[in-house]
Amino acid sequence: RITDLNVSNTPFPNLQDLTKLTDLVLRNCSISGPIPSYIGQRMLNIVKLDLSFNKLSGTIPDTLDPLKLLLFMYLTNNSLTGKLSQWLSDDTTVNFDVSYNNFSEELQSTNCQANNFYRNRIAIYSSQENKSIDWCLKKDLPCPRKSTQYDLFINCGGQSLAFERKRYEQDTADMGPSSFYSNDRWACSTTGDFLGNDKLSYIASAKTPDEDIYSTARLAPFSLKYYGLCLLKGSYTVKLHFAEIMLTADPTNNTRGWGKRIFDIYIQGDKVRSDFNIVEEAGGIGKGIVKEYKVNVTGSTLEIHLYWSGKGTTALPTRGVYGPLISAISVTPNFDPPTEISAGAIVSIGAIVGIVVAPVVVLILIILAVLWKKGYVGGKYLEDK
Repeated sequence: RITDLNVSNTPFPNLQDLTKLTDLVLRNCSISGPIPSYIGQRMLNIVKLDLSFNKLSGTIPDTLDPLKLLLFMYLTNNSLTGKLSQWLSDDTTVNFDVSYNNFSEELQSTNCQANNFYRNRIAIYSSQENKSIDWCLKKDLPCPRKSTQYDLFINCGGQSLAFERKRYEQDTADMGPSSFYSNDRWACSTTGDFLGNDKLSYIASAKTPDEDIYSTARLAPFSLKYYGLCLLKGSYTVKLHFAEIMLTADPTNNTRGWGKRIFDIYIQGDKVRSDFNIVEEAGGIGKGIVKEYKVNVTGSTLEIHLYWSGKGTTALPTRGVYGPLISAISVTPNFDPPTEISAGAIVSIGAIVGIVVAPVVVLILIILAVLWKKGYVGGKYLEDK
């Protein structure tokens, strides 16, 4: 298992003699070139194949199909092209993530949210022009309709609730090693299985007397993404709410020690924070902390990416407690939001004022004209004089 190497482009290493290997993890190692066919021809005991966040090109070799023990395959964020292998269909039992690649041929199924097993195929096509392809399969997740949204509030991992005079939406979808969930306003994707504990839930909760946004959280082993969908172009303020609710708060537990959760934060593809540690930032376990960022949306989608780069602990207080975790998200505009009227049309506040005021002015002028004609305004007064 090798991850997150700070190196330039490197070819795929020759591992064909490691025939008894069960887990092959080469994540974010700047590996370029094709996926070697020997993985499926010689490494027949592979259970997990993680080649995500590299620079791999070419097609997914059909030689991977005979890997009967394969349960997890992560190829997200590469430059793979060609046809998506037929064996990666809706009836496969492999948990796979092939999102963010450059495949050129369409799938027989365009369902991004398969229910039977965990799989993630979002943004697998580089083109946005083909209208027969579902929006979620296209690069940058373009809005399939007219963009109308300008704010967003999500209670990650929890039920809908009011917080600071805003209604935060429910986020309780059952997600796993390579999942994608979406509604009309936002979407979420998770990638990875927890080391030593692949049964761990991707939602955490804390026993608190009063439920608020810091009593639940969404988490993932190494990649957790949230997307604001169909947003209007413009500048926004993004607030990310965090509270560590899984690590032990007992400093006297010297036998097990304190765990340490560390991850990176990206917004719109730009790293805005490295080695973020919730406990250190908040000043303790169970305490909330808010990180605020300004961001421009130039298309219609806002992407928030939390990524674990292999730092911190992985087995304290128990195995699988690591990776990105977030309690809530708020997105608000730094511009005067428009107002929606009939048929989904969008007009500005100034236009609304004009629409309302203009008829009133016309009505006043009509009344004055009638009064003047009857001599009640100006004319009759002069006549009496």
